[in-house]
Amino acid sequence: MEQYQYRQPWVSVRHQDGERDVSHMFRRIEWSGDVDSVCRKLALEMIVSATDPRLPYVYLPLAGGIRMGVGEQTLFYGHVVSKDKSTDSSTMSVTCYDNGFYLKNSKASRKYKGETPEAITRQLCSTYGVPTGALAQTGVSISRKFSAAAVYQIIDTAYTLASRQTGKKYLLRFDADKLEVVERTVTPQSVILSRGTNLQTAAYGESMENMKNRVIIVDSEGNFLRSVSDDAAVTRYGLLADVLTQRDGEDATAEARDILAENGVERTASVSCLGHTKLITGNTVWIHEPYTGLANTCWIDADKHVWQNGVYATSLTLNFKNEMRESESGSEADE
Repeated sequence: MEQYQYRQPWVSVRHQDGERDVSHMFRRIEWSGDVDSVCRKLALEMIVSATDPRLPYVYLPLAGGIRMGVGEQTLFYGHVVSKDKSTDSSTMSVTCYDNGFYLKNSKASRKYKGETPEAITRQLCSTYGVPTGALAQTGVSISRKFSAAAVYQIIDTAYTLASRQTGKKYLLRFDADKLEVVERTVTPQSVILSRGTNLQTAAYGESMENMKNRVIIVDSEGNFLRSVSDDAAVTRYGLLADVLTQRDGEDATAEARDILAENGVERTASVSCLGHTKLITGNTVWIHEPYTGLANTCWIDADKHVWQNGVYATSLTLNFKNEMRESESGSEADE
């Protein structure tokens, strides 16, 4: 497992005549992402002045290209989406998103028959000018039609349907300017966070408010058919039952088991730590914190990295389960 390492970022702007390093012009750099968003965000506080002519001028037009990274690695490759400044402030706020911005804010109508999620992804990205990197290979054939659906939701839906057949979890994210789809597994050489070294604060909570530990299956008339229970949870927490109506000609047992699996004890955790660029959404992290009882490998559901005043810090929202963002837009394609 990999230990903490400090790195200072660089920022460059892209113009027709090349790139210009403007790292010294930013007071604060924030790089973030979360499991519910297809695009990563770069928020910058740029030093400006309405009265000081000695301050270098940096041209940052909307849709202008911008890169951020550490060492030889490019962490972010995207475009300026918004900027705000005023005469009574010494900074200009600049918000940038990677190429996921175009997949999120573009819609498409498509009909697919027998195509894999990876083929669908390449075709859509080619149409909208988004380069692709490594795409998880599913080999699952998808037949579905979409009407005015967000492009990223089409891709999400294809991989969601594939996941139900392969049993694997997938995540869309960008590696610099390229869209990649990765299988969510334990990250090799996960970063270690522990109190007394690089872990600064940790919060952990448990809740049984939304628990269900027995599912009663009934027919369309409400007649009892059978029940599926987590007997150990019933004994420990008391009976918390749900009712599931089984459709004619189907067996709802598997669906009932899914309800139990998805509605157990809810555990939440968040941490702040010394910064590390490997701590991004979709990766795993190993945590050891005696006071809260955290001693687990967790999946990162949201991350925020901040460089300011010579300090690099990271904050994370964690998940104890390996879950993917599921989408089910569109409908089954007609034969």
